[in-house]
Amino acid sequence: MQSKVLIVGCGGLGIPVIEKIEKLNPDVKVVPYNTKLTSQNALEMMKEYDMVADCSDNFPTRYLVNDACVMLDKPLSRGAVPRFEGLLMTILPKVSACYRCVLEKPSTPGTVPSCREAGIPGATCGTIESLQAMEVIKYSAGVGGLLTGKLLVFYGLTFEFFTIDVKRNEKCPVCGDEPEIASLIDHENSCEG
Repeated sequence: MQSKVLIVGCGGLGIPVIEKIEKLNPDVKVVPYNTKLTSQNALEMMKEYDMVADCSDNFPTRYLVNDACVMLDKPLSRGAVPRFEGLLMTILPKVSACYRCVLEKPSTPGTVPSCREAGIPGATCGTIESLQAMEVIKYSAGVGGLLTGKLLVFYGLTFEFFTIDVKRNEKCPVCGDEPEIASLIDHENSCEG
């Protein structure tokens, strides 16, 4: 079975990289979107994909992608890398916890350091990206257990991995039993740069 996966937040893929990916595996077709994801285009952009992998580095995009996936009932693999730590979860809308079930609201602007200020080692990114790719492969192939209802935490400084159980919040504003958020929102970025 062929799956169509939208990867959000991997900007900077140039033509040579796309050509190399497609040469390595002719069954892979990379379709770059040279536009910013917004509340006006997210649903249209995501609707044709089987799954979304969010690799974005800012809270507004994370909430936008989460909310769009819930509204479209699309599975979502969500990875994040704060400094030497990594976080990963897979979301099956209205079945497992979504991003807002874990963090209901974005941080207040100016309270979170930017990626540049915090410093993020490429090796930490590579670790989480590899695990996130495995989640997408497992979902697409229908094999193995997914990180649904769990948040995988990686501590790069001690090389420890553990999971935290996260339950779907029945009062979640987007995936709860009576959702308050019925349309997409463009949040202000709390960690510019």
